[in-house]
Amino acid sequence: MIRYWYRLVAGGFAGALAVGSVFALPSTGNFRQLSGGPSSVVAQAKAINMKVSDLSASIKWATSEPVASPKGELALGKQAVACMAKGGPVSPDPFGTSGVTGGVVLADISSPSYSEKSSTLFHLPSASSEVVFLTTASGALADLAALGRKSSIACLATQTAAESSLQGAGKGVKASGSFLSAPRYGGGSGGVHIRFLETGGNFALLKQTLYDDEYFYVQGTAEIFVTFVNLGSAFSSSWAASAISKVMARAKSEVG
Repeated sequence: MIRYWYRLVAGGFAGALAVGSVFALPSTGNFRQLSGGPSSVVAQAKAINMKVSDLSASIKWATSEPVASPKGELALGKQAVACMAKGGPVSPDPFGTSGVTGGVVLADISSPSYSEKSSTLFHLPSASSEVVFLTTASGALADLAALGRKSSIACLATQTAAESSLQGAGKGVKASGSFLSAPRYGGGSGGVHIRFLETGGNFALLKQTLYDDEYFYVQGTAEIFVTFVNLGSAFSSSWAASAISKVMARAKSEVG
């Protein structure tokens, strides 16, 4: 769940604003490399993760494959988990927040990031997913409950704003989050939907808000994180619901 769409695309944004200016916004790729873990679990995670065919055919989607995570982002993820743990039980890597595997976390596997091919400057809208396998279903349900705590939103919003600034969205980025309804799938509460809004920094130069809709589900021992990002308005809710239904159908088939 480390938000790897915060990659610099300064050249394109410089041209978008003014010659010689330095400007960067999130580029929307979820770039974590595949983690280690039992090969069977890794294969299941890959099977569950979002495919480009899950998305609306009305847009031509470009694909960005996962790469390694910068140390600074990993540190922010660990800080977010420590913050969440103050509110109650949580694993070392709830829904991929920290990228830490080992112990109760068997695997943490990201999908490619899919973004509108014709959007050469902003690479938005975009969509991606991440699947984390724990050793127990009860542990996965505890992580879902942790994401549903009001206190966790503040922890994740702090992580979001810091990552955005780290990746080039400028100083003074602010992030806020709120719970919204989610299509019901899997165990526990049937899913958690948090919408994060980012403002300030270079977003203020564009007079735009970044919308990041994040969905969290549990199927057995699998934690499924699906995210949709857009600038200026939210990603289509009907497109998101359709993609989620396909991802969760595979999760049910793979995990039961």
